[in-house]
Amino acid sequence: MLKELIVSIRAFFLAHKFIMQNRMWKWMIIPGIIYSFLFIIGIKYFSQTSSLFIEWIILQTGLKSWVDNIGSDIIGFFITMGSFWLWFTLLLLYFALFKFIYLIVFAPILSYLHLRIAAIQKSEPFEFSWSAYIELVIRAIKLSLTNMLWQIVYLIPIILICTIPIIGWFTPILTILLECYFFGYAMLDYGLATENKSRMTAASYVINHRGLPIGNGIVFYLLHLVPIIGWITAPFYALIAAHLNTQEIKDKA
Repeated sequence: MLKELIVSIRAFFLAHKFIMQNRMWKWMIIPGIIYSFLFIIGIKYFSQTSSLFIEWIILQTGLKSWVDNIGSDIIGFFITMGSFWLWFTLLLLYFALFKFIYLIVFAPILSYLHLRIAAIQKSEPFEFSWSAYIELVIRAIKLSLTNMLWQIVYLIPIILICTIPIIGWFTPILTILLECYFFGYAMLDYGLATENKSRMTAASYVINHRGLPIGNGIVFYLLHLVPIIGWITAPFYALIAAHLNTQEIKDKA
């Protein structure tokens, strides 16, 4: 798995080279700007509601009055840390929901871009086919809806565990890995779909090569730490990197 993580991360550097060589940067500007705009709106909304939600929980459970009556600095510290990790887990939950909305809404754009990427990578002339395009869009939307349900199922117990002192502080690590896995899965499936792999075969491939989707998701989210440029380039780079990963692993198999 470690080797696949390294291969997946390296693919982003290859993706950059691929984009520059084939002058594909023009295809990511408008979708990237739209994504960045939605990302900014989402972060602003989350920042306004998450703190209020945590404060509401503390008040409704009586934790605030209980801590005030006890006057213990240690208990207050644990409550503060628990609140922080709950906020961080909610941030990851927001990213999960935002990610799936993006993958569903942008499925037509990502599908079209991937068909162009596949044609260039195979050194074939790009010939647009409505049947292949619609099939890829529908498959991407179905996969995103399915993965969204599964991730919610996994996140519910993680959020509950997050409220447990000390033990709950480690849950964000699981949430991050889960988030990266499902995003990378969606990106990898585009390449597997154009290789005529069924959804079942693709799922088996991703499970057997878990390092690829996790690595793809990790770099995708790390790019969000770079304002504007990272937000614009992250989705397109992740799509190309995932395609190059499926081709590389397939060629070595």
